[in-house]
Amino acid sequence: MTKLIELTKRVQLDNDLDSLETILHLFEPKMKQSLLQTNYQEREDLLQELQIKTIDIIRNYDWTKGYTFWEYTEKIQSEFYSTYQEAN
Repeated sequence: MTKLIELTKRVQLDNDLDSLETILHLFEPKMKQSLLQTNYQEREDLLQELQIKTIDIIRNYDWTKGYTFWEYTEKIQSEFYSTYQEAN
């Protein structure tokens, strides 16, 4: 967990693209596993969308607040679903 926070800090403070790539690489197996539940034809596009959302979370994560990375991800996810449900 500490490694993930340190990588996130480097992305935010130094715009370290190598750290960003490392984080995306760490999450890639989970993303691909989740995409097995979708149509094969849509997986590549959805993977790109997941990567964009992950980058957004990394860039906006406030590591000074005391949220764990997973708590923050869940918070963003619930806000997204609330907005999505209101739009439909």
